[in-house]
Amino acid sequence: MRSHRLIALGWVALLVLSLWLRFDGLDSNPIHADEATGARILAQQLEGEPYRFNPKHFHGPLLSTISSAIAGFRSETSWNELRLMTLRIGPALAGVLIVLTPLLWVGFLGHGGALTAGAFLASSPLLVYYNRIYIHESILCLLGMLALLGVFRLLTKPTILAGALAGLWIGLMFATKETFAISVIAWSLAGSLCLCAPQLRPTQTLRRYLGPLITLALTAFLASGYCYTHGFTHLAGLRDAYSTFFIYETTPGHQKEWYYYLHLLLWPKQTLGLWWTELSITLFALIALTGAFLKRDHAAVSLLFIVLSALIHLLIYSLISYKTPWLMLLPWAHLCLAGGAAFAFVNKMTPVLRLCGLLALVSALAYQTTQSLYATGSYANDARNPYAYVPTTRDPQTFANWLQQIESLPDAPEMEPIGVIGSEYWPLPWYLRSFETIGYWPAPPDTIAQFPVVFAMPAQVAACDNLLEKSHIKLPRSLRSNISISLYLRHDLWNLWMENPEP
Repeated sequence: MRSHRLIALGWVALLVLSLWLRFDGLDSNPIHADEATGARILAQQLEGEPYRFNPKHFHGPLLSTISSAIAGFRSETSWNELRLMTLRIGPALAGVLIVLTPLLWVGFLGHGGALTAGAFLASSPLLVYYNRIYIHESILCLLGMLALLGVFRLLTKPTILAGALAGLWIGLMFATKETFAISVIAWSLAGSLCLCAPQLRPTQTLRRYLGPLITLALTAFLASGYCYTHGFTHLAGLRDAYSTFFIYETTPGHQKEWYYYLHLLLWPKQTLGLWWTELSITLFALIALTGAFLKRDHAAVSLLFIVLSALIHLLIYSLISYKTPWLMLLPWAHLCLAGGAAFAFVNKMTPVLRLCGLLALVSALAYQTTQSLYATGSYANDARNPYAYVPTTRDPQTFANWLQQIESLPDAPEMEPIGVIGSEYWPLPWYLRSFETIGYWPAPPDTIAQFPVVFAMPAQVAACDNLLEKSHIKLPRSLRSNISISLYLRHDLWNLWMENPEP
């Protein structure tokens, strides 16, 4: 009874930790370009436009569907009313629920192992950082962790119910992002390899899997189809959902070496006064795998399935040249789950080794939490932060507030229309959404000198310099960590500000 109380207290502590790491100052960091484009899609739905999936550029509808409900609850119904906190609540809640998923594996990991896995998930800097950002991966990771168990249940006990549950989670993964297909491949390969284990070797033919697998496919089709067709009211959404695998266009600049993910997560990197690495999770997963091979029971097969799934995910993603850090959320969560299984192995060691193992575990969790606090705190939008991927600088928020201050001055002339010249200007529209008249041009129009305020992207700065040299003052600023931006303010507005400087 006492041990159960300690386990319960441990889960309460983990819940508090995960909530704190994911919700504290959730809206304090600048919005990422991907968040802002997702926010625009959400705002269009809030303003009454029917959802239409774009198979060339964007991902599935589930994130915006969830966020629409949150925005409605917070009485935000338009682009101007939408707030950053509203956007990030859904992913942050998904991150907290991810921490609780090891409870579903108690039968295989034991109570101590599940709690340890939850601790790894709660404190992982990679998970914490991207659980605080409005992108699809946190939702995908949560559904993937549920599907992981569903697929393993189907593998060990193929029933119609197991197939339906696994299909539901996989279908919702499809409705979240097209990369669900990589997970299906990874689980299929891992499951096929595990079927060779004596504990799972079929006593009859593989035909007993036929019915459950058909149920899985049908359920996944219906669940994803419902989301893509807006409740089966727009059947063309089904065509678009499947065509995305053939026509999706990735943006340039994300091609990286095959070892990028290994370097990101395992290789120690010294920057910002800290050594950044999550190597400890991998080490504990290796300890757990060693113990599983020695034990060779049914729980060992579950661990083998989890580890193989993680490794196959990693291999596939590493072979694809397009790479971003958030693609690792689901495979890394797999490895966190496997790392938790080390608890049972360590707990059966001699007292001295057990003490050393527990101290190592506590130290690893403490260090992960420290990294998470730095990664999401003062260094959240610092390009030297290994987890910050093309972060937005704090300049956009600053100059947007500054323009509003000028506009509020007595006898201030009209601040609009505002011109944005060039491409790849996101998340600038998010910060300018309080202004009503904004034009976006790939190159400066002939009337550009009439605009009170002009923003120019790097490729168009020279052209804007020539056209605005006599009428505007140029103020160099930054937009993202690798992208500068030039703000041109008309002379009359600049002179008004200089006469009425901010107190």
